[in-house]
Amino acid sequence: MATTKTTTNSKAGAKTKARSSKAKPASTEQDSQTDNSKLTAVLESKVFALAMSIAEKISYSKSKIFRLLQHAFEKLKEESNRNNIQREFKHKTAVLIRMIKAYYNGLYTKIPTSALLRVVGGLVYFVWVLDFIPDFIPILGLADDIAVIVWVYNGLKEEIEEFENWESVSSINIDDNQ
Repeated sequence: MATTKTTTNSKAGAKTKARSSKAKPASTEQDSQTDNSKLTAVLESKVFALAMSIAEKISYSKSKIFRLLQHAFEKLKEESNRNNIQREFKHKTAVLIRMIKAYYNGLYTKIPTSALLRVVGGLVYFVWVLDFIPDFIPILGLADDIAVIVWVYNGLKEEIEEFENWESVSSINIDDNQ
C-alpha cells in the first residue's frame, strides 16, 4: 500500500509530495524462505511419511478417524488453554476437523480422496508425539505441527471454501450426527 507524505521545504516554502511504499524488509523475505525450507524438511521427513502412511491405513475405519478427531480436538483445546496458538490456527484446524467429521458421517461427500488423505495425514502429524520437532520443546515444539496444518489448509482452499459454503447453508447440526 503506497502512502503520500506532504512536506514543506523550509528554503522555498514549497510543498512537495514524496511517495513511500511499505515494502517488505529483506529480513521478512529471508524469514519466509527459512520457514519454507523448514516446512520442506518436515514434509520430506520420515516422520511425516509415516504419518501419511498411518493416515492411509486409518482412513478406512470410521471409528479410528473419530478417535483421531477427538485427539486433535483435545490437543487443540489444550494448546489453546496454554495460549501457545493463534486464533487463525485454531480456526483452520477446527475447519479441517469439522470437514472430516462431516465426511465420515456421510453428510458431506464432496472431498476428493487425495484431499481427504492430506487432511487426515496432517491431523495424524498434529496429534502424534513423534514429531520432527517434539512438542515438549518450548516455543518450537508446536511450530512443525502448525506448519503442517497451515500447509494442508492452504493446499485445499477450494475444497475448504466449498465445505464452508455447504456448512453455512446446511441446517444439519454436525455435532448431533456422530
